[in-house]
Amino acid sequence: MEMWKKQKKIGIAFGIFLSLMFLCTLVSRAIYASRLPQITTKKPERTALIHKVEAEGLVQQGMEYAVNTLSGLRCQTVHAHVGDRVTTETLLFEIDMADLEEQIREQEMNIKKLSLTIQEQEQNSSLAANEKKTDQDRAREDYDRTAESAQDKVDQAKEDLKGAQDALESLKQNPVTGGTSEEERKKAQAEYDAWAKKEKELKRALAEAEKEKNEADKKVEELKAKLDSAPDKDLALSQELLQAEEKAQEAKDKLTAAKAKYEEHIASPVPKPDYSTEDAEKAAWEEKKSSLEAGVGAAERSLSDARKNRDDALLDAKRHLDDTQKASAIDNSLAINRLELSVLKEKLEKYQEILRTGGGIYPKSDGIVTRIQVSPGERIPDGAAIVYADLESPLEFHLTLTRDQKKYVNQGDTATLSMGKSSESVTVDYVAASEANPELFEAIIFLPQGVGTLGQSGEFYTETQTDIFKCCIPLEALYTDQNGRTFVYILKERSGILGPELAAELVYVNVLDQNDKYAALEEGIIDNETEVITSTTEALADRTIVRYKE
Repeated sequence: MEMWKKQKKIGIAFGIFLSLMFLCTLVSRAIYASRLPQITTKKPERTALIHKVEAEGLVQQGMEYAVNTLSGLRCQTVHAHVGDRVTTETLLFEIDMADLEEQIREQEMNIKKLSLTIQEQEQNSSLAANEKKTDQDRAREDYDRTAESAQDKVDQAKEDLKGAQDALESLKQNPVTGGTSEEERKKAQAEYDAWAKKEKELKRALAEAEKEKNEADKKVEELKAKLDSAPDKDLALSQELLQAEEKAQEAKDKLTAAKAKYEEHIASPVPKPDYSTEDAEKAAWEEKKSSLEAGVGAAERSLSDARKNRDDALLDAKRHLDDTQKASAIDNSLAINRLELSVLKEKLEKYQEILRTGGGIYPKSDGIVTRIQVSPGERIPDGAAIVYADLESPLEFHLTLTRDQKKYVNQGDTATLSMGKSSESVTVDYVAASEANPELFEAIIFLPQGVGTLGQSGEFYTETQTDIFKCCIPLEALYTDQNGRTFVYILKERSGILGPELAAELVYVNVLDQNDKYAALEEGIIDNETEVITSTTEALADRTIVRYKE
């Protein structure tokens, strides 16, 4: 029993503890939640975006006319002012007549001087043409005469060559005949050489025999003298004398035989071969042949030189003829002076026309003066002296658009134009980049006849609806970081120490289009079921714990 009571008390105490813990948890969650940023969310919508373009502009003249007069004249009086309404009878400004007359006299003098210059140029041109024709005729005559003379020399060289060739051919047809052949010459020379050699040998043998006989006779005479002077007859000497006489007789007989042989040999002499006459005739023929061949070569060279000289002479003459036929250097001074004279005469006529009208300048139609470029006492500048707007042509409404506005305004678009209490449906007729600022664009609307007044201001309004975007969010839910990237905060649920919690999660997105209220996002992480945070009571960061706004 006591045990049961004790357990009951423990159970009651534990229940009280749990109740206190639950109560503390509720208090803690309430305190924690009260400190969290409060947010509102919205799911992306499927919708189209509407772009509105509003701009202010001014009504300007549609067509302007320029009042032109000759520049350089002095303006005496200006009667018109900017903004004046003028008619064809309105005097705009007057020309200084004394200055105009001076300009006319100066113009007439310039015309006279230029006319004299043109006359001189025409005469000089005619003289130059005649001189050129004379040079051409003479060059042509020189060419013909050179061609004839050079050809005569070539023809003469041809005749000389033919004569030399004919003489050479005639000589070749009559060669030296009857000459001794080389074999015969060698044979005769061999016979003569053999005879002469034998003669020489016999002559030498005869000389030796004479010498031997003379020595033998001398020996005999010496022995005889010795024998005669001897007192007694010397047998030995006599014997020696006898032997000497025998030898002398033998020498004599030998000499007689040698003489007989020599005389017999020279009795049948072999004449020495002599072909000098024959060789002289042949040499003379060969020399003449060489001379004629040289003459033919010289004639051929002469013909070649004559042809070359002819070609060179004709080339020089042809070049000289071509030089005379070349076009002269282009000189447009005469034509330019004639054009200048025509311009001066036209200008003089305009001066004289102004002089006849008394120097007053009037507009050609009704209008309003928009610009004046002349001043009293000053020279009239080149270009428009006075510009006036044509009142009969439609007016134009001019406005300036930013680059973002230009995306939704194009040529041909329809818009609403409000001017004062009236409102008109108009069409954009012209859109182009501004010359002054490339970031701006100029738009022009041609107003209907009778609509608007010059200088009136107005308001331009148009709106453009895009195609349907599947993911559009309020513009206030869109943020941009310091790097220019675009992001949103979406609501995510996660587990916390006190249970499930709501957290803001940063998600980078790609903006397809946007207007002043909505932004169209590229589908992906965000879809039509995603809760996008559109407002918060405090600045958010990635994974900040939040709660719904009460």
